Amino acid sequence: MYTFKGYFKKYKVQTFLGPFFKLLEAALELLNPVLMAKVIDVGIKNSDKPYILKYLSIILVCNILGFGCAVICQKCASYVSCNVATNMRNDMYEKINDFSHKEIDDFGTSSLVTRLTNDVDRIRSLISMLIRVVARTPCLLIGSLILSIFINAKLSLIFCVVLPIIIATLVVFTKKTMPYYKKLRDKLDTVARITRENLNGARVIRAFNHQDEEDKRFSFANRDFTKDSITVSKITSLLNPFIFLIVDFAIIAALYFGGIEVNAGHLTQGELIAFCEYFGTISLALIQISRIYVNIVNSSASWHRISDVLNKEISIQFKTEPVQVVHRKNKPVMEFKNVGFSYNIQEEDIDRLLIKNLSFKIMPNSTIGIIGPTGSGKSTIVNLMTRFYDCNLGRVEFFGKNIKDYPQKQLRQMVSITQQRSDLFAGSLKENMLLRDKEASNREIIKALKIAQAWEFVERWPNKLDYQIMAGGKNVSGGQKQRLTIARSLIGKPELLILDDSASALDFLTDLNLRKALKKEMKCACVLVSQRVSTIKNADLIIVMEHGNVVGMGKHSELLRSCPLYKETYKSQTQKEE
Repeated sequence: MYTFKGYFKKYKVQTFLGPFFKLLEAALELLNPVLMAKVIDVGIKNSDKPYILKYLSIILVCNILGFGCAVICQKCASYVSCNVATNMRNDMYEKINDFSHKEIDDFGTSSLVTRLTNDVDRIRSLISMLIRVVARTPCLLIGSLILSIFINAKLSLIFCVVLPIIIATLVVFTKKTMPYYKKLRDKLDTVARITRENLNGARVIRAFNHQDEEDKRFSFANRDFTKDSITVSKITSLLNPFIFLIVDFAIIAALYFGGIEVNAGHLTQGELIAFCEYFGTISLALIQISRIYVNIVNSSASWHRISDVLNKEISIQFKTEPVQVVHRKNKPVMEFKNVGFSYNIQEEDIDRLLIKNLSFKIMPNSTIGIIGPTGSGKSTIVNLMTRFYDCNLGRVEFFGKNIKDYPQKQLRQMVSITQQRSDLFAGSLKENMLLRDKEASNREIIKALKIAQAWEFVERWPNKLDYQIMAGGKNVSGGQKQRLTIARSLIGKPELLILDDSASALDFLTDLNLRKALKKEMKCACVLVSQRVSTIKNADLIIVMEHGNVVGMGKHSELLRSCPLYKETYKSQTQKEE
């Protein structure tokens, strides 16, 4: 369980020293009005220049020492706040990397980015402010109040009237603004999500001439966010003037009654000036407290969003002990036993499962084909094979052991996947190829590129393996990107290779050459997910999916006789090819 206090354990010394030196600065600041009163009541009144110079020198030394204390405090505040924010981001990023697909779906990518950046930065600002003012402000408030009572107890009764009014004002403003801060964070997520979608899909938007509609969608979300921001700003902007107004009336009252006390001889001019100085210090301290209060209220929404990520229970927990794998020719590499699954339910409601009673075996060095219409559950089966999600019912076994018994690193090393979306990262081609196995040699990489039919164009690139890929693979075509991601998944000698509709952008000849090379060079079980019959028709076992159900299972020739959906798909695609 991550707590806000837990982040300060490593920085106890700086967290203590910062407020301590700010406390010293406040104590030195409290001396100024008393010393100035001495200058007025004794030095100026008696025209005693040595006395005036002596006390002015003391005031100057106090201010210099106070400045030094403020600098030390500022350094401590910066050190603690920046390091806590860094650790918080690191913890969040590490936690997000441990998330299964379900947790990422729950939060949304844009929301996670906003929490990592905007929300953490708000916490950093709050920590810096608290270290700088948490000791100084109460010290100034309490110290000024005590010293003003010593100067004149009667005038100090004004505080008894002012303080309850200011506290009531803070409570009212907090109740008004608190609900808005949570809304603002959520609406900022919406703005970030739309921005991310527009930037990622810029080419699609331009291709369909949809810029105006996207501008309107962004403007609507932005106006909605701006509207609530203005509402909060209007409310909070009234807080300081309102408190200043209360304080100003209190100072007027202090001057009025203080003048009477001076005329009566119960108070000197210097003491009245010192009293007003302390009163001004108290007013500034109260305003500072109001600002701290507003920042705490604002930042609490950010901390709740951060803690939601940090303390989110991960639905898929991996074991730590590696599994002893025994290879046997007559034993399946992977087996589905009456598997049922759905993305949207928590309970095992059989009527609402997306996939029901799915059972099949993947034998060593065999090829499994999975085909079906869009939304039939093909990629869902792949997600269960890789344990991106856990099944609601049944059991998935890998080399005779429950897939849940495998540690993440071992499972990812043994099962390699190329997904529908071909993702490449900014950097050299070689850096992209080494994602599965950092120790892979250039020879292994080139071999994988040749199997994936990618070496033919990589060989023509300047610098070849050192060719720089842009973020998202923007400087390669769709077919090239797919072949490169397939090559990446071949590195590292996987036990099970999954190609999830990853050859959809390839022409039929390249697709055929790819499958021939995989069959010849890769000594592992292979799962081909496709909507093309030509891609999977030579597989040892073909699974036909429709609406999450298996409507056919067998070889190509068998399915042409027994499965109407497969037969219809084959005929329609054959006619198109002809």
